[in-house]
Amino acid sequence: MCSGYPRLFARIVEKYGLGSKRRSIFGGTMWIIKSSEFIVRGNRLLRMYSYYSLFLALLMMIVDGLDKKDVILGQQAPYLFLVLASIYIFAASIFAAIASRNPDPQAATSYVFLEVAILAGMMYASGGLDTGFSSLLLVPLIISNLLAPGVLGYGVAAWASIAVFYSQHIWPNNFAPQEVVNTGLFGALCFALAWLTQALSKRLQSALSLASDHAKHIRRLQRFSQRALMNMPGGIIACDPSGRILFHNPQATAWFGIVDNILLPSYLIDIKDSKRVEMNGEQLLVTRVDIPESQQDYLLFIEDSARIEAEAQQIKLASLGRLTASIAHEIRNPLSALRQASQLLAETPYLESEEQRLTHIIEQHCMRINRTIEDILQLSRGHQACIEVLRLKPWLVHFHNQFEHLEPAQDYSLTIECSDDILVPFDADHLQQILHNLAANGLRYARKANHGDAQLQLRVTTNQTRVFLDVLDNGFGVAESIRKNLFEPFNTGEHNGTGLGLYLCRELCQANQSRIEYIQQSQGACFRITMRKA
Repeated sequence: MCSGYPRLFARIVEKYGLGSKRRSIFGGTMWIIKSSEFIVRGNRLLRMYSYYSLFLALLMMIVDGLDKKDVILGQQAPYLFLVLASIYIFAASIFAAIASRNPDPQAATSYVFLEVAILAGMMYASGGLDTGFSSLLLVPLIISNLLAPGVLGYGVAAWASIAVFYSQHIWPNNFAPQEVVNTGLFGALCFALAWLTQALSKRLQSALSLASDHAKHIRRLQRFSQRALMNMPGGIIACDPSGRILFHNPQATAWFGIVDNILLPSYLIDIKDSKRVEMNGEQLLVTRVDIPESQQDYLLFIEDSARIEAEAQQIKLASLGRLTASIAHEIRNPLSALRQASQLLAETPYLESEEQRLTHIIEQHCMRINRTIEDILQLSRGHQACIEVLRLKPWLVHFHNQFEHLEPAQDYSLTIECSDDILVPFDADHLQQILHNLAANGLRYARKANHGDAQLQLRVTTNQTRVFLDVLDNGFGVAESIRKNLFEPFNTGEHNGTGLGLYLCRELCQANQSRIEYIQQSQGACFRITMRKA
């Protein structure tokens, strides 16, 4: 009676390629039939509808079985009601089985039209429109218009109207005016309900599509944010007001050894603004940032102080270099003229010995000023590090050979204490300048303290993340009066020193994310360079 049309429709769709299969926003399969705009939006709604139909069919069969006198259902045609209820259970069972696996448009369209026809027949068997049975016809009508917006949805409304008219008037040959009017009103209600359902369905679909687009965009941003947080050079920790860790990136784990859902270490909980923390020989700057409108949650940003200082140092040196270069050039030009005049004067044959001594003093001070200018110009050229991985022991042996070539080992010894497998990231030229400056200074003071027995040592030790290169001598050590400002420019303990050597060493170390410090010894001096491990 009712299944021929939907099957024919489905065959036409399949034969002429009017349909396509896509993924739905509900995570199931979505069928789109272009000619009728039939849409099954995923398994969820269709599966719930199939379970409802099966439950309704079973309930009708149970009620009819308990109602021996047929006063509730099937009053007008009990046998017809029983046959239709049996067909209803059989069809609903098959449809529920199909919907639970993989719904397709043929099963969906066929079942909707079949169910409308069955319910229309059961309504006739139970007494017609006046019994209120017609309200059960509205459920498949609403579901079909949710699943099939467009022409097919109105087709279901027309099919329901025709089925009711046929079962109420043509089949029993009853054309009473009042009943015909009621049937017409029911048909109008079907079309009105179809229009309203489709309008709401389109709005719902638009909202769901917009929500899906927003969800995709949010997931995309989350992936970007997650990747950025995981690969950022600094550490980050997200905490709740009690200090419990909600999130952290790998760098924070490497520095503090933390995991999710534990309390922060005590030295991190009391941070109000920023704090410097030392972990495994590394100076870390921890900054707290409160998150507004988040129940007092906050973030801790952890940065390597050495890297920050190196960046600040590059900015400082860029501006300082321009100033010092211009000043040094302005001094060098008249200084060259002064030195040349002094040399010409010293070559005059009629100068007395006292006058020769004065020209010698002029020459010495000109050379001292020139050395200061050379050091200043070297600072002004900047120290942009070209960092490479150095195997430290072979490099120190090479430095030892170069240093002995410049300072022949007649009255001193230079020893190296270093493991073979130590690697450090450092600019080789910068390390050469630093060690030459420290070794030359140490040798000069060691010779003064130990005539003929000056000793220098390059000693390397390590911990988990850092390498410590110590330059030791057996000289007098550094006077306590100048230790505080030892690495400041123009701070010197010698009459003819420029006070720029150790300052230059500090700047070069900072450019390589390292630091230099003076370690007090019982005898002699020790300058320690703290470097990163490669």
